[in-house]
Amino acid sequence: MFRPARRVSWGTRIFAGLVFILAVGAVAAFVILVLPSQIATLSQSEARELRTARQATADVSTSVNTLWGEIASKGGMSLPDDRLKQDLVLSQATEKAAEDALGHVQAAESYLAQIDGIPFQLHPASISASDRPALLHLETSLGAAARLAHGATLQLTIAQHVHQDAQTLNGPLGQSLSGQDWTAASRTAATIQDDLKSQETAAANPEALLDPLWTAWMDGMIGYANTAQQFSLTSAAGQTQSSQQLAREMAAAADRTSAALAAAQAGAAAWQQKIVQPLTDALRKELAAAG
Repeated sequence: MFRPARRVSWGTRIFAGLVFILAVGAVAAFVILVLPSQIATLSQSEARELRTARQATADVSTSVNTLWGEIASKGGMSLPDDRLKQDLVLSQATEKAAEDALGHVQAAESYLAQIDGIPFQLHPASISASDRPALLHLETSLGAAARLAHGATLQLTIAQHVHQDAQTLNGPLGQSLSGQDWTAASRTAATIQDDLKSQETAAANPEALLDPLWTAWMDGMIGYANTAQQFSLTSAAGQTQSSQQLAREMAAAADRTSAALAAAQAGAAAWQQKIVQPLTDALRKELAAAG
């Protein structure tokens, strides 16, 4: 059976019209009022993080240059104990500062991503076009800075241990040998060898940025300590002939150790130019490109 279509009442039509007008008004208000305010807030936050990241990266670069300026002359292993301590504090602080600066870079990138998520017709494309490359340059420069700061931390930590071992070798070990305290001398020599072998393992880490010539110096001290230990044991056992031979070997080991130290110090500048300078150049170049 045919049924005629039901007529829509005027009330329903008016209600639908009002709903449509409200929807259009809501969309218009969102586009005209809410979105610009949101874009402005995001843009201000992104600009603030970018400024902070630039300044923080510049500060990190200054600290890194200070660190490696001191290390460059004769190598971090040659620094006096007081400078080692101060520079180690600085390198650790610089590592933390580089991490914080990277956090600001990532925060700015996050704000940019939110801005880019808004239809491009509603926000200026110039923000991303200018700031995104700057942030990429900052991120690259911080990567180089973090590697240099971490390398300094590792190198200076190794240097502290090796300095202590060298002082023990020249001090307590030498005193025990002179005083014919063979038990103390043997134990001290064994302790020196154990620690130096551990430091050699740390020095082999490429992140330490440490010239292998310094490992040769450690080898020299290990050889001397080992000979001193054998000398103490043979002397305690009354093996005079063996002790005399070992005494000559100790003198030869001491000469080799001194020569290895001189070679490492002499090669510090060349090592700096080969390994460290490219990283500092990259840091400076990327920081300049970031504006």
